[in-house]
Amino acid sequence: MSRLLLGLCLFATSYGAHAAEYRSITLANGRVVPAEIKSITATEMVLKTPQGELIISPSELRDMAPMSNEAYNALPPWRVLVLPFGGETNDTEDRKFGELYSMRVLKDIQAINPLSVRDLSDSVRESTKSALSTCGTNLQCATRHGADANVDVVVMGRIDPALEKRVLTLGAVFVDSPAARKRAEIPYTTSLIDKRKEITEKLYSSLFLSPPEKTELITLAPVQKTPIQEPAPRSPDLSKIAWTPVPGITAIKQNNMAGFAAAMGVVGAGTATSVYMAGHATYSAPQMIAMTTLTSYGLTVFVNHLLLKK
Repeated sequence: MSRLLLGLCLFATSYGAHAAEYRSITLANGRVVPAEIKSITATEMVLKTPQGELIISPSELRDMAPMSNEAYNALPPWRVLVLPFGGETNDTEDRKFGELYSMRVLKDIQAINPLSVRDLSDSVRESTKSALSTCGTNLQCATRHGADANVDVVVMGRIDPALEKRVLTLGAVFVDSPAARKRAEIPYTTSLIDKRKEITEKLYSSLFLSPPEKTELITLAPVQKTPIQEPAPRSPDLSKIAWTPVPGITAIKQNNMAGFAAAMGVVGAGTATSVYMAGHATYSAPQMIAMTTLTSYGLTVFVNHLLLKK
């Protein structure tokens, strides 16, 4: 370790006279950080990475190896997966806002490709996507399934009640170095949209990056509740109503008063004719009544169906 610190001191002495030089730096938490060393003091090292600057203590350094400019410039962006936010409250709007705002902040950080579970490629198994959707803030779940999804970092969040306020717990873990993780709490009493500055700063911190000197508040409307749509009133089934023994009822339901009058006339005339004919036939009284009733009902149903709009 003392040899490494001596090398750093020699590097710092000659650093100002040379062009940018890149190093592959291994930290105590297991992360390997490709970076340009910007400055070194007895208490801190400032590293410039494709994603921004981070500050470490020299005591965190475990190894440092040369890295070519070509290798540094060919580094792919971090794939940062934002999991669905969870919690014990019913603050669905705040949880959704936290996810969307985190995605928006990450989008503005250079060399970062933010993803949600639904953004994962088809090559990722559905069982992996399903597990990630329910990981919540479980680190073991996030790192194990995050590795299967081929992402570099997993961002997690949850909202829980605390006395007269709520608390957003926000954090991230590097999939290949589970010890490289940070988590922070953001208490609030009104709406989570009022905590955009804190969310931005904590996201940078969870990625071990120095936040910008001036935090820009991104405009993002809070998630609105989806209004419950009342079902449209169902129109009566006229084909069933047509069997009702009321002449012209289908015409009434369709505001067709002329049709109703015509139906009454047809059924009335038809029924009178059937009574006349039944009375001259060789039927007993019960048979005549039954015949007349059936004829009247049959005419009614016939006319009602006839008046249905096609």
